[in-house]
Amino acid sequence: MKVSQLTAFCLVANRGSLQHAAQALKLTPSAISLQLKRLERDVGIKLFHRTPNKLLLTDAGRTFLNHAQRFLQEFERGIASVCGGDAGNIIMTSGNDMAHFLAPRIADFIRDNPLVNISILTRSTPESLNLVLEGQADFGIGKFPSLPRSIKGIRLFTSGLVALYPRGHPLSHVKRLSIQDLVPYGLIVFPQPSVTRNAIERVFLSKGLEIKKILEAGGCSIIKEYAELHLGVGLVHEICIRGKKGPICASDVRHLFGQFDVLLIHRADRPLGTAHKRFIESISRGWVT
Repeated sequence: MKVSQLTAFCLVANRGSLQHAAQALKLTPSAISLQLKRLERDVGIKLFHRTPNKLLLTDAGRTFLNHAQRFLQEFERGIASVCGGDAGNIIMTSGNDMAHFLAPRIADFIRDNPLVNISILTRSTPESLNLVLEGQADFGIGKFPSLPRSIKGIRLFTSGLVALYPRGHPLSHVKRLSIQDLVPYGLIVFPQPSVTRNAIERVFLSKGLEIKKILEAGGCSIIKEYAELHLGVGLVHEICIRGKKGPICASDVRHLFGQFDVLLIHRADRPLGTAHKRFIESISRGWVT
């Protein structure tokens, strides 16, 4: 019996999918299937009911899963004690405006790594950076204008803002929006002290213009709902509405407010455990910008 077989078994047991386990372990589905068959041969019990579309745990498989997960947890703790750090715990911090597009990836990581304890703190960008610098958080995710040399930043994606308003709104007849076009309408934006809100206010201030009315909302999906209800013009991250349709118009306003990089940051001098490396890979993989 090998650790790789137990790892493959836990991944398939939690997802029921050879393909997902193969992607996580960088193997082919047939290689994962072979590992599972060898594991069943080694332990002498049938672990899965095999159906055309999914592998389902047997009663014995569910019992074995509990023991396998405890074994792997102790194994990772042993590695962590040698390499430094705690491979079984992750603390990350990010702003409210990151939740929409990070949540699915974090959920996937948790499902694929059930032995890892993960804590998510909601903090402003300066607070996130300070927590990582002080070693109170392993990772920070957000829009960081600048980073000290002791912090390593990994770019996840680049995006910008779009303006949202209902179909038939007067702005729907404007091909390329200007700041002056937005002035007559109340804006729906992120609350202070978010980086996105600060960037919007700086542009208005630089033009000597005033934002007449502001409705604050904690996320892009909520801003979009308010815009659909004719409560104002919403300013949201383009990536949050990419590919979505509905009773709403979206105008690209990157020429007004610029683009931003979303980074995953960690201390460059801090040893990374196995789980930390898997977290970086999981969060940073496959972004389309």
